[in-house]
Amino acid sequence: MSRKSFYDLRFGVAAGGARKDTHYIRGSLDEVKADLAAELADGMNHYLLCWYGADLALDVYQHGCLTRSIDLHPFLAIEVEGYPRITFTGPGLPVGHDFSSDEERDVDDGSLSDLFFMGALEQVTTVTVDWAGIDATALRGEAALPGDLVIFGGPLVTDAEADAAAEQAPDEAGNLGYGYIDFEA
Repeated sequence: MSRKSFYDLRFGVAAGGARKDTHYIRGSLDEVKADLAAELADGMNHYLLCWYGADLALDVYQHGCLTRSIDLHPFLAIEVEGYPRITFTGPGLPVGHDFSSDEERDVDDGSLSDLFFMGALEQVTTVTVDWAGIDATALRGEAALPGDLVIFGGPLVTDAEADAAAEQAPDEAGNLGYGYIDFEA
């Protein structure tokens, strides 16, 4: 097995009342974009982002080494008919709607977070991702493909350290298969 390069789109909520720990191991940004679009079409995921402060990041692995982790929150915008536009400054930091306010909790027909949770707003919600603003480094070397196992995890390293690792025998610990992984399933 060689040290392949790949992207890991990860979306998760730490253990608690809600749980999510999904990863998409992909060899191209087009696949990552499609995966993220599918995740962001689900109202429950809007709830996790806005109310629960879910982590949403794109990790870049060069030659099996984590070289970059990009928080995707600042590049998201959620627009729901009848509500202000919601953006994020980071995980758990929505801007445009106060999900902890008394007004949010005291709505008779359901708060915005409740409506997200129930999936009641999916038809009137648009989520955009500013992909042009995301500096996702191009993969170097051999990119992972369907059916591949990839070396996953480890500390953040420099690109030069990742290039040097490409010459070493791969570490068999921490391998994941290409595609969708749900650690909470």
